[in-house]
Amino acid sequence: MPYIEAKRTKGCCNGFTLVELLVVISILGVLLGLLAWGANAARTSFLKHAQAAEVSKLAAAVEAYRLKYGDYPPDGFTWQLVESHLRKAFPEISNSELELLRPHAEDFSNTGSNRFVRNDNSNLLPQPELAVFDPAEALVFFLGGFSSDPRKPLTGNGGPFKEDPKVPGTWIYNAQRENAFFEFKLNLLTLNDDGTKSVDETLYDEGVPNDLLPVYVGKGPGIQRGGVPIVYFNSRSYCTPNAGHRFYVAGDIRKTGKTCARPFLANGSDIVFANQNSFQILSAGYDNLYGCQPYFILQGGPATLFAVPSGRPYSVKSDGTIVKTENDAFEPFLGVGVSAPSACYDNVSNFAVGPTFADSL
Repeated sequence: MPYIEAKRTKGCCNGFTLVELLVVISILGVLLGLLAWGANAARTSFLKHAQAAEVSKLAAAVEAYRLKYGDYPPDGFTWQLVESHLRKAFPEISNSELELLRPHAEDFSNTGSNRFVRNDNSNLLPQPELAVFDPAEALVFFLGGFSSDPRKPLTGNGGPFKEDPKVPGTWIYNAQRENAFFEFKLNLLTLNDDGTKSVDETLYDEGVPNDLLPVYVGKGPGIQRGGVPIVYFNSRSYCTPNAGHRFYVAGDIRKTGKTCARPFLANGSDIVFANQNSFQILSAGYDNLYGCQPYFILQGGPATLFAVPSGRPYSVKSDGTIVKTENDAFEPFLGVGVSAPSACYDNVSNFAVGPTFADSL
């Protein structure tokens, strides 16, 4: 067979042109961008469903608590409510147990003493002297479990507090609580390294000494990523004549950029709160913004309460009364005092229809 030399086509091995390379790089960039967007969307979807499932479990735990003790746990708003509840739940409770929680005027400006476990939280203005602990701490305190000792449900074996072996007569948090209604993961509680004391007051720059009661950030952004606590409101303190509308803020309310959690209203012609006769559990979602501010620190206008699921805003007047906004052209869940106009959209609760407020619209 005669040998035939194949002719080499001119330019066949010269590689891609610059234009071709740029086109390929552009296509790869678009594909990577779509991949990143898809991964982030999937992560966000997983996160909001995980948070919604956790809030649902917490709500079920609160209902289980009510079945056992005959009433929903208070949210720490006043000593009167806490004391009456504990005496009903634990008829044999000793006075020394109650004294650990009772607000003590002489200890109001304490310097971190562990003689009492009450919370001197300035977020509870204008009447912090009436409060026992804040709504985020209340969730952990009541659902974390009590001792089986009928006289010492707080300091008995498995209770929320135990005596400090290093300093007799003082108390530390008990990370090994028993009879829990909800298993709080220790790494999601604001506990110090040895698990004996909470650091939420320092962590959120609240301007008061740390106390013993931790808060729970739950699933989603962790403590290291600025995660803020899940909050519990009892219906008896949604709105009170002397102290206005209940709220919680993870931080000093006098600093700009802070948002607070507040009970939400229900849709309807009457101005009533969602879960009017039970409780609300609120998570700030994945942006760490609750979306509201307390009315008595606002300047230049009233505060806003929101109805769920519509997101309609209602104004809170200086005397605490709630009125419907006259302008029907509103942005649902408009963030008050924050740059994001939809700070409430990703909030999770036990009364929203969908996983988040935005999914409930």
